[in-house]
Amino acid sequence: MIVIRLFPFIFALTLVMTVPRTLAYKEFDTCGGDREYPLGVCRYTDDCCTIKRYVMQKKINIKDVSSCGYDSPFKGKMICCPKTDTQRTTSGPPILRFTGSHLVTMRYLTEHRDDFSYRFTGVLLSSSLVLASKQCDAEDDEGLPSKVKLGSQDAGVNDKSDIEIYVDRPTSYKNDLVLIKLRTRLNRTQLSENVTIANLCHPYDLLGHPQFFAAGYSYNTQKNEGCKKYTMELENLNLNECKNVKVTRQIEDLATDQSHFCLRPIPTFEMKNECSKCLTATSSVLHVQRRDGSQCVAGIATPTNDECIEDESPLYFTNILTKSVSDFFNGE
Repeated sequence: MIVIRLFPFIFALTLVMTVPRTLAYKEFDTCGGDREYPLGVCRYTDDCCTIKRYVMQKKINIKDVSSCGYDSPFKGKMICCPKTDTQRTTSGPPILRFTGSHLVTMRYLTEHRDDFSYRFTGVLLSSSLVLASKQCDAEDDEGLPSKVKLGSQDAGVNDKSDIEIYVDRPTSYKNDLVLIKLRTRLNRTQLSENVTIANLCHPYDLLGHPQFFAAGYSYNTQKNEGCKKYTMELENLNLNECKNVKVTRQIEDLATDQSHFCLRPIPTFEMKNECSKCLTATSSVLHVQRRDGSQCVAGIATPTNDECIEDESPLYFTNILTKSVSDFFNGE
């Protein structure tokens, strides 16, 4: 019994003593991924639940465990904690249970004006308000969204459990965001596990090194309609890194102090399919994954252009936690 209890301590101590020195990373940074070591994220030894299995299955030698350096004088050394097979082949943060029940998709007339399709992503702020990118707005009435759909996992699939509600004309904010009012307020019965009001971040969620990820409905460019929800992990950059972002829409106060984030998608391996993750073109919602596993909403993809770009180039996200934006949607 004593031996069993001592094993985790001895195992962690052995890791700290044998891990080779390397450059320091931050917790949750991506690491590994080369031929010699599996793809992983930087974690403290006590928080890494996969390394023991990899060593015991002889997939890696304990002497070859990569170090991420020291990040805390209290917790000590971090190691490159291998991801599971599922985590290595799907997009999104390494530790994430995400349902996106606060995301909505919007209905538009099709190109030939003979049918409707759902595309673009928004976020439910209250029982009667949706916040979205200016990208989903239009000058003419026929180009405006007529409905929002809530509770859907796939924008292109009609499910009986989905909730569809007509909406009013969007209200614009600095050619950047829009606020959409539901014509019928959601009741308590409709607000359930599948449909929830977004949990907005607090400014302290942005302190240190927040773990950002985007979420939205993917997009079928051939059919011009939305598909399944997705997540994509993002790396936080200095605003100067976004100076070469293509901007075809004039946005007031773009990249001024605290008004926008500059983020870069972190690539993950996945099978090709007909739906694309258009972070900007059909919009996406910026989230922070907290250390306790919960998530909160911090921004909306800035509508700098209409192109569906899927590479690893930096892009802007509009910070919705500023006083200016808060006054905008709280004034409705």
